[in-house]
Amino acid sequence: MMTNKKIIFMGTPFIAAQHLNILVKKNFNIVGVFTQPPRKKNRGMIAQESEVHKVAIKNNLELFHPTSINEDVINKIKYLKPDLIIVVAYGIILPLDFLNIPKYGCINIHVSLLPRWRGAAPIEHSLLEGDLKTGISIIKISPKLDAGDILAQEILPIDEGIYSDELTLALTNLGKELMIKVLPDIFEKNITLTKQDHNKITYAKKFTTEDRKINFHNPADKVINHIRAHGPKPGSWFIYKGERIKILKAKKIYEQGEQSTILSKNFLLGCSEGSILPISIQREGKKAVILDDFLRGFSFFIGDKLNA
Repeated sequence: MMTNKKIIFMGTPFIAAQHLNILVKKNFNIVGVFTQPPRKKNRGMIAQESEVHKVAIKNNLELFHPTSINEDVINKIKYLKPDLIIVVAYGIILPLDFLNIPKYGCINIHVSLLPRWRGAAPIEHSLLEGDLKTGISIIKISPKLDAGDILAQEILPIDEGIYSDELTLALTNLGKELMIKVLPDIFEKNITLTKQDHNKITYAKKFTTEDRKINFHNPADKVINHIRAHGPKPGSWFIYKGERIKILKAKKIYEQGEQSTILSKNFLLGCSEGSILPISIQREGKKAVILDDFLRGFSFFIGDKLNA
């Protein structure tokens, strides 16, 4: 029976938790769950468990949250005798001697069409670059980041108006389906591996807060892609009169005006080719609101500069 095969699951954020959920629901034999340790977050700096941690506790799964994969961890994994290790957005690099422990190897579910967008932030990068498609790659894990042979891939077209949160959800659902579909083939050794094309590699580095600052000297299309990539959370931002303001959603307007400038009383913002109109916006320390509500309590002058 395929569901008797021992699986170790390794992952940390929401997207990983959804994959673990479906494995539990389909009665796969999860013998251990590894996730990153609780982290102090938000204003209260209270230690918060990862989404995967919560799913493991809810389903009485054996849980481990080491800070690194050291000899003790490797010995623990050997003791669990996994047939397969599934990794989804775990966030800790796995050493070579670890990869050889399970009979069927270690696989990774990655949210891009590898070799495009190897690394930590593939969803944001695909939106930022205006890609027309993305997808799921299930790969055999190798010591180099996201460089392993491909077991399966599925394409997802990127809708023009989609934002990062919506694309994350769509890819999560696609990833779950493809994982469940491919597991029988892995256990029956009915898989043809495909090498990644090294001429097509691109890297999706993590974004800093500074990376999320809007450059209104870019064309309006590029500014919209920037807002889609980072929206609605954590959000793209600009500075106006010393205050950091986030634009969570926006639309392109073809009206042309001076770049990085407020062009009208309805808060049209000038870019290099066209302009943008915020749809959802958030002042520092305040809740996100629609543009009309924002404008009621906000004073500005047409012609004022942004990021000045």
